[in-house]
Amino acid sequence: MQSEEFQALTRLQAKESIRDLVFDYSSAVADKDVEFMSSLFVDDADFGAYGKGPDALHNLMQKTMGSLELGIILITNHRIEFVDDTRAEGEVWARCFAQNTDEGYYEQVIKYVDTYRRTSVDSSGVGIWKFEKRKHLLWFGEGKESPLIQNEANWPSNNIGVGRIPLADPDVQRFRDNI
Repeated sequence: MQSEEFQALTRLQAKESIRDLVFDYSSAVADKDVEFMSSLFVDDADFGAYGKGPDALHNLMQKTMGSLELGIILITNHRIEFVDDTRAEGEVWARCFAQNTDEGYYEQVIKYVDTYRRTSVDSSGVGIWKFEKRKHLLWFGEGKESPLIQNEANWPSNNIGVGRIPLADPDVQRFRDNI
């Protein structure tokens, strides 16, 4: 039988692993990395109308990220509740700044409702957690003029303008070439 301290530590490690999973999701969107995104979900993950599994995820990502030029998700609040030692549920609030070739630049407030599953335990005994289901509940999205049309900021010379990271992105370069 495990001590209360060990159980508490295991639960804290699980929460941290789940929080990292959510941050990794944001990185996958920012990097437009469908393969990395796929690694964050269990093999039988549920994608609603798109179905289940890797093919469904690929179709969903093609629909939502296929024309993405810019995608930044900032995580605000994250609540995690454990169902048992291998399953948890969560609620994540986020602010999204994005631009695609179809709709232009937009900002969103999103509530994600997640189900997480521990898929394995690594060599140090920390659980590996993945998304089993992730519901994207849009509160609102607001179209705005793209900040990518500004001049280069050349920070630290200027605080206003486009920074180095988006200027290095080939999709952003194409967008700026066409304005």
